[in-house]
Parts: sequence; structure tokens; C-alpha cells
Amino acid sequence: MSGLSLSSKVEIFPCPNCKETINTSMQSCSFCSTPIDPAAAAAAAARFARVNQACSDASYLKIMAGSSFTFLFLRLFPYVSLLGLLGTLGFWFLELAVPLMTIHWWLSYGAIRIDDPGFARARRTALVVGLGVGLFLIFVATGFRHF
Repeated sequence: MSGLSLSSKVEIFPCPNCKETINTSMQSCSFCSTPIDPAAAAAAAARFARVNQACSDASYLKIMAGSSFTFLFLRLFPYVSLLGLLGTLGFWFLELAVPLMTIHWWLSYGAIRIDDPGFARARRTALVVGLGVGLFLIFVATGFRHF
């Protein structure tokens, strides 16, 4: 009996001919009928998964950097319940986590070279967040302690 078991791992990748997304278990593309080499399909699927993970991590990085402003705003309310404490703790946690995650992103995915608009956006996001955090850390190191 041919087919997929529950334990088999099906990965996806773009067809080398038509660029439609197909899975590695196919022998030919269902869109353009191009024959699929299983070894090439596995390599393409691994690369596709890595690029998707890079895009996902860059999205998390952007969300974390944006959340820093929310916690910074909460710090303005030091005498309202625990909001000031929450703002302070959250802000400083993210000011430690965002640079570390940015460094991790560049070490893990910075060497990828691919012509993919999603990855180009992810790279730009990691660059902008990294520069923003770097500037903030320079301000802190040089005595800018307004907040």
C-alpha cells in the first residue's frame, strides 16, 4: 500500500520550473508535470524551511522591538498599581532580548543569499531593528538616561 503514514515527514519547496509550492513526496509537479528528483527536492525543501524560519524569526524580532515602546509607555505610570514596575521590567527585558535575538538572526540567517521578496523584507527588518537597538544602546552608554 502506497501513501503517507502519520510518521512520515512531508516537506514543501517551490517547483524548479513553475515555482508553485509542492511537497517532497511528489514524483512530478502537479502544476507543470516537471519530474522531481527526490534528492534535489529534499535539499530545496531544507533551504525553503530555513528561509521560512528566517522570515518568522524576523517577524518575532519586529514584534518584540515594537513591544518595547509599549513597556516604555507603561513606565510613565510608576504610581499606578504595578504598571510602572511591569513597564520597567518588560522594557529592560526586551532591551536585553532584542539585541540578543538580532545577533542570533544575523549569525543564523545573514549568510543566506536568495532572490525572495519575503526574505528581503526579513533581512531589512533585522537590519532596521538592529540599527535601532544599537542606537538606543549608544544613547544609554553615553549617559542619555531620560527614561
